[in-house]
Amino acid sequence: MPFFNRKRKEALTPVIGTLLCQARGCHNPTALQCSYVDKRGRVCSGVFCPAHWGVVDGDVYCRRHASTLRALGEAAQERRALPDVDNRGPSLVNWIADQLDSHLRKMLGDVAHGEERILVEKDVKLAYDAHRRPRWERSWKLVETTGMVLKVGIQVDERDDAMVTVRVGSEMVAQGVPPWIARRHSGDEIDPDVDRLRRELFYRFLEENIQDAVKRMRDRVDSPTWVA
Repeated sequence: MPFFNRKRKEALTPVIGTLLCQARGCHNPTALQCSYVDKRGRVCSGVFCPAHWGVVDGDVYCRRHASTLRALGEAAQERRALPDVDNRGPSLVNWIADQLDSHLRKMLGDVAHGEERILVEKDVKLAYDAHRRPRWERSWKLVETTGMVLKVGIQVDERDDAMVTVRVGSEMVAQGVPPWIARRHSGDEIDPDVDRLRRELFYRFLEENIQDAVKRMRDRVDSPTWVA
């Protein structure tokens, strides 16, 4: 479905389809094909039933692409802003960011001074590094009247949409493939409790490394080195 200059539609209840759902273990014959069309004009071939699809502005999408559109916010209204059909970058950034959001807000609030305030980007944006390589990013900033004091960014490079990178300022402080993605790549079947524990450990790993870096950089800002 084309995205150019379209107006946001009211949320509608989509019609029930007649195709067989592709979700693992599901045999519902009520599926529809995902409506996602990327910036290159390629369509998603996913077919899912109401139990396994997502709805955005009244249109049906597979869960990944519904998550992608929600992650991009208003930018999703133009097709040129949409990632390749097989790229999970925005969706993954948004998922990780949502899991860490309350922790990061509290962390930055705890180190804020005076009139410093926290700015949170709620949408995932396409950014570029010094070599003009694209990456998807969502960030939290501690700012004052004269500019930015600290920035924490969750990033996924377009070239590797499974690798999550965290930066505080320009410094990379944590990097890794989330355990649920690693498990899918390996094809392993694990106990749900083990899966939950691995997820918790992954988030803790990110949080602890971010906290150490924020404290270190806050101390650096507060105690500049003076050269006589």
